[in-house]
Amino acid sequence: MRKQHYALAGLVLAAGMIVPGVASASAPDTASAETASVDANGKHQTRCEREFDAAVHEDNDAYNARDVDRYTAILNPRMIFFFDGKTNYGRDAIMDQARKDFAVPGWTWTYSIKSEIVYGCTSGIAVMEAHSIFPARGTDHLFTFTMSLVREHGKWTVAADTVHLSS
Repeated sequence: MRKQHYALAGLVLAAGMIVPGVASASAPDTASAETASVDANGKHQTRCEREFDAAVHEDNDAYNARDVDRYTAILNPRMIFFFDGKTNYGRDAIMDQARKDFAVPGWTWTYSIKSEIVYGCTSGIAVMEAHSIFPARGTDHLFTFTMSLVREHGKWTVAADTVHLSS
């Protein structure tokens, strides 16, 4: 069990070192014709890249929908969440905070993916921006963040979020 935590922490540390170069990085193309496709922007994608991208969307869409079951399912049980100096360890602790967020009515979460990279078919990083919009309060907070995902037992889950409140 301890080795799994070290491996997850190693992925998070590696993500932090790699992120500055993510925008210009590209994953090696190892897909066969049967598993490859071209996305709407003409980018060649493997099955793993498509599944990774779907998991990134699922995480953010489930959060915006305030869907506890969907959001819980996309988070890795050993997830680490870092937000401007505060760290939560484990899916249960992260879901405790998410439930509090979900209980507040009237906000929306919109997001854009700035960059994604998948390493083989076991891990990947998404660089994101999101707005937490609360019309009744007249607020629109910009968050910049990096999501690190791992693929275990054939399923992509969020292993780490590193979040910064930009405005």
